[in-house]
Amino acid sequence: MEKKSRTGDSVFLKLPRMFLIMKTVFISLVCTLNVQANVFSQHTKFDIAMKNVTVSEVLCYLEEISKYRFVYDSDAIDRMQRVDVEMKGTKLETVLESIFVKSGFSFVIEDGVVIIREAGKKQITAGILPQSRKITGRVRDHGGNPLPGVTVVLKGTSVGVVTDVDGHFKMDLPADHETVLVFSFVGMKTQEVYYKGEKELNVVMEEDVKQMDEVVVTGIFSKSKESYTGAVSVITEKELKSFGNRNILTTLRNIDPSFNILESNEWGSNPNRLPEVQIRGAANMPDVDQLQSDTKAELNTPLIIMDGFEITLERMMDLDDSEVETITLLKDASATAMYGARGANGVILITTKKGQEGSVYTSVRYEAVLSMPTREIEVVDPINYMKMYNQALLARNPDATPQYSVERIERTGSPSYPSWVYPANDWYDIMFHDYSINHRAGLNIRGGSRLVQYYTSVNYVRDEGMLKTDRLNQFKCNIENSTFSFRTNLNIDLSAGIRLNINTSANLDKYRGPYADVSQAYYLAFNASPVDFAPTYPADESSNWPHLRFGAVDQNTTNPYLILHQGYKDRRRYSAVARAEYIHNLSTLLKGLELRASVSMNQTGYYANAYKTVPYMYALKDYDFETGVHQLNALNSSEASRTLTKDTDGQHTNSSQSTQMSYEVRGLHVAAWGEHQTSLTVVFNAQETTYSQTASVLDGIPNRNMGVSMRGTYGWRDKYFAEASFGYNGSERFAKDHQFGFFPALGAAWIASKERFLADHTAHWLSFLKFRFSWGKVGNDGVIKTPRFTHLPLLDNDSALDPAPSGNNISRPYVASYPNEKLTWEIAEQSNIGIETKFFGGIVELNADIYQEIRHNILDYRYTMPSTTGLEKPQIGNVGKARSRGIDLSGKIQHAFTPDLWMILNGTFTYSKATYREIEEATSKPEWQRREGHELSQQIGYIAEGLFRDQAEINNSPTQGGDIMPGDIRYRDINEDGVIDVNDATYIGFPTTPRVIYGFSGFFNFKNIEFSFAFQGSGKRAFFMNPQNISPFVDNRAMLKAIYDDHWSADNMKEHPFWPRLSTQSITAHNPQEAWTGSEERRSTYFMRECSFLRCTSIELAYNLPREFLQRLRMQTVKFYARVNNPFLITNFKVWDVELGDNGFNYPIQRTWSIGLNLSF
Repeated sequence: MEKKSRTGDSVFLKLPRMFLIMKTVFISLVCTLNVQANVFSQHTKFDIAMKNVTVSEVLCYLEEISKYRFVYDSDAIDRMQRVDVEMKGTKLETVLESIFVKSGFSFVIEDGVVIIREAGKKQITAGILPQSRKITGRVRDHGGNPLPGVTVVLKGTSVGVVTDVDGHFKMDLPADHETVLVFSFVGMKTQEVYYKGEKELNVVMEEDVKQMDEVVVTGIFSKSKESYTGAVSVITEKELKSFGNRNILTTLRNIDPSFNILESNEWGSNPNRLPEVQIRGAANMPDVDQLQSDTKAELNTPLIIMDGFEITLERMMDLDDSEVETITLLKDASATAMYGARGANGVILITTKKGQEGSVYTSVRYEAVLSMPTREIEVVDPINYMKMYNQALLARNPDATPQYSVERIERTGSPSYPSWVYPANDWYDIMFHDYSINHRAGLNIRGGSRLVQYYTSVNYVRDEGMLKTDRLNQFKCNIENSTFSFRTNLNIDLSAGIRLNINTSANLDKYRGPYADVSQAYYLAFNASPVDFAPTYPADESSNWPHLRFGAVDQNTTNPYLILHQGYKDRRRYSAVARAEYIHNLSTLLKGLELRASVSMNQTGYYANAYKTVPYMYALKDYDFETGVHQLNALNSSEASRTLTKDTDGQHTNSSQSTQMSYEVRGLHVAAWGEHQTSLTVVFNAQETTYSQTASVLDGIPNRNMGVSMRGTYGWRDKYFAEASFGYNGSERFAKDHQFGFFPALGAAWIASKERFLADHTAHWLSFLKFRFSWGKVGNDGVIKTPRFTHLPLLDNDSALDPAPSGNNISRPYVASYPNEKLTWEIAEQSNIGIETKFFGGIVELNADIYQEIRHNILDYRYTMPSTTGLEKPQIGNVGKARSRGIDLSGKIQHAFTPDLWMILNGTFTYSKATYREIEEATSKPEWQRREGHELSQQIGYIAEGLFRDQAEINNSPTQGGDIMPGDIRYRDINEDGVIDVNDATYIGFPTTPRVIYGFSGFFNFKNIEFSFAFQGSGKRAFFMNPQNISPFVDNRAMLKAIYDDHWSADNMKEHPFWPRLSTQSITAHNPQEAWTGSEERRSTYFMRECSFLRCTSIELAYNLPREFLQRLRMQTVKFYARVNNPFLITNFKVWDVELGDNGFNYPIQRTWSIGLNLSF
């Protein structure tokens, strides 16, 4: 065992050697390029031979072969005619004179910078002025890098200089002149600085967003979106705010439908459970959830990176949107290749706000939220419940005695009798408040000096549930959840071109709630009798001491109100993240070269304590109608107790902690000459995770993975672009021969709108037209969670009965996981074709993507292994291939009618379909049950053809089992053998994940008033109501009003009513095909519904105080707003919220009403 462990860990023994090789190659490359650059820069005379070229091409060439930096207006230069330049052994001044002597341009050369200006423009003159004073300074960009070629002019004069290669400048200023300096540079905001006599003036210039292209920040490099070849979505701070939603996940879904949130069929929208999140749908097989110890939500969850370090979906959900600057979704292999195996399901990149030089900027926000379910489940009232119970009993057996007498029905709910004598329980009203009120508060502070810029935020969230606590109870039963979070970003300029970024954050989550699992509290209320017992009883003579007397019929009775009072859980969850990044601009060695190195630590943990008690249960034994005296029967007095005791069961009281260390070294080089642009990025990353709780020696080995990736890009004439990248990743989970995977990616883009044949004819209406294509492969080893090392056998112990006479249980070892040394990477091969357009100067934007993903070597259990092999557990293997295809469409209209009135309208649509292409299956399966060619999440089941109309039809139909009567479900005999059995099941309906998702939103601004709305919809998705869960009267269960309104009877003999013939037994007693049991659940089309809906996700109205009023208050902004989330839903399914899917009794989706205040100063 020890030897194999070292083999599985061998990938990390190679890490230092590989890193040393990379380091040597990287330094050699830098030194070689640096020597070449120095040789070129020594030329004072040179040869040039260029024919029929643009002046820009000549200047770019001169800049490459000389030591000079050229500054000019590119638009003005591009208007010049093409030129021929042929010279040998010529000085720079001579070449420039030959180009500009008759062109209306002039130039000046100072300190290694050439400034070219049009005639008539303000000229810069240098010299010593009488009665002057000297001033020195330095100009840098926001990243701390020196800016050469910046024009520095004394305001109102032509006196000025330009900065040198290190951003320095020197000037002589007149002593009697107002000292205001104007700094200007291409792509930067023109800045006026008042000189107050400082020894050295330091200026930081900011990018002019009006001049800069939209930028894609991939977390590894930043690139103009115009030149990007991958499929990405960039969501800005402005777009996040325009959707008026504090939930980042919901906002992303509204903006880009390829980002999908599936409400869990198991947990609903419980805020303490994670939803299933997908980018471009599910690509893994649904059966793989058996590989996970939690839920299958992890299988398709994308990689989430915030400010360079990996975070969990849980951390992302806790993030306040006011802290976010941009969010980028990377969807295809070309975009995610640099992240290797971690990005197999797509990547979400979150960039939080950073500090800025200048005065302290503070913002404060508060929000109060009223929350309630979007839809309450309707059940019949107690009187009709008893009537329908009797009707169901007689419908199956006309000779049966009614369960409830006429007298009992008449007295129930009557004010003449105590409510606890003839109970009429509305369990939803007994257990739940109508609403809860929650609170959000936050504080952001931003500022800094030239050397240090900071941003810090503090957020507090307090949520409460809607569970009621009896006033006599000694502890609170309702859910209380509070989250405190803190974040600080520091940017430090160590010296010219050297920068240090430090990011830290901490979260503390405090939860207190009932001891019992209340994720399905609605089902507890539905699964209790409304008439057989009271929630609590008043004291009789024998129980007249302070305690709660919960009602019951016997000890096995389910009293949901009692369940809420069984105790409580106290949980603390915390996380702390620290990251340091060193950035070194090496342009002095090689122009365009940058080196980055970072290390981050992410520590998370939790501890939970549970305290329980056994409540007292009583049944009503007797009631004297004359005296009003009653007697109770104690059902569990020997076990019950008022005292809380700590539950030491590891399922309820436990703790865990994990520490993740991440290391990354990144080199980036960018270059441009003539009409060519190139970039090269090299990244090495390694990650190590350790856990405090270990069950075996193997669990104690740190989880490690590492990767090397490289990306190269090329652009020509700003309209033709190509990219190539690869990732080389190692995984400890596979055997030695399969530990490493090589995953390449390619991309290309063409901006057709820049071609003359289009620009000359369509520029007045077609502003932008771009085509792009990408292809790539990404490996994935994250499907497997247990076992961790798939090439090693795992042993466990099992309990078995000794076959000897009077034998006791004995412990025997067994193989819990069989090794598979041939197991290899699951590979996602992705391709994407996209088109991006803008019309009428960007007023209208339309984009489309067509994509395909093929998953090779899908990981799953090998269920097809015959039992004769002797395997006790199925082995994990690469069992097949799946294909996902789809289309993404998006559109935007943004227009300013006046400076005070403008709008933004967004629309999105996505369609996806994932099917099996190859899959291991049992050869004995009939053709119509084989998965190949069918969709991944499509359900197998029986086709319901309606209900039996009479006994004659039953007698002449195939045998299907069960106690059948007219009004029961009739199924199709697919193989026509006269028997309805497992061989008649086939694929039915739409998949359980939506094929179609769409949405639209709008934002309007009129003076100081803002209005926004958002809608989200989906279709082509099936879900199945579980008939066993809603069968009325079973174990005294309530009756849905939908069943009461539409069930088969002599008066309602429709072909397909909501419910078949009533019964007090479960539906499976009459239609066994409706039992969702076995290794392959088979359902039926009778209870299948299409999950089509359109939901309004948010409406917000806001008011900003006028500027003149803010000046009096000395505030920058004051904003009041009111918002409602999930106000209404359009759907044809009315039983429960259709988005909950199969089980509407899960934690309900919430409708929230919010009022808030944001202010800054």
